[in-house]
Amino acid sequence: MNWLNAFIIANLIGIGSNLDNTSVGIAYGIQKIKFPHRINMVINLLGACTALLGAYMGEVISHYTSLNTAQFVSCAVLCGIGSFTLYSAYLHPLIYKRTSKVELHRPGIKQGVLLGIGLSFTNVASGFSATIANSATLWTTVISIAAWGYIMIFLGNIIGIGIVSKLFGKYSSLAAGFLLIGVGVHQIM
Repeated sequence: MNWLNAFIIANLIGIGSNLDNTSVGIAYGIQKIKFPHRINMVINLLGACTALLGAYMGEVISHYTSLNTAQFVSCAVLCGIGSFTLYSAYLHPLIYKRTSKVELHRPGIKQGVLLGIGLSFTNVASGFSATIANSATLWTTVISIAAWGYIMIFLGNIIGIGIVSKLFGKYSSLAAGFLLIGVGVHQIM
């Protein structure tokens, strides 16, 4: 696999894993709360650690499986994450018909750690699936996920403060789900 293909896959995984970060940035931006850069760094440091864990597990397991098996596992993991993203954003609220009013305040370190943990679950699986299929190296995947995590919260906050938030915020989970499923299908092609 050439370096350009690995670079593109790592960035697509980084973007797909972190579109939920955009929603967090938008949510704070809609309330006119500027998301602190140091809290964004805390969140994405946790994201890098979880991505490293997943990528390392994927790299170790890839030595014991065939390339075809690894590609199918990678596809299943990414499609599963994408499907779960779509389910949790669209089907779950329709099924349970629960809505709640959440009041946001400027996040501190404690909220940053909690957001980091909450936003990092997909990073483990994304890192795992990227390295098990040999589509990207361990460090390329980890750096991509962490960098895109920071960028997506920052951009989401800017978008949320601006006019575009209503349109983009409504469809970010849909885009994230389909992007991850698309990358998963690409793994077996």
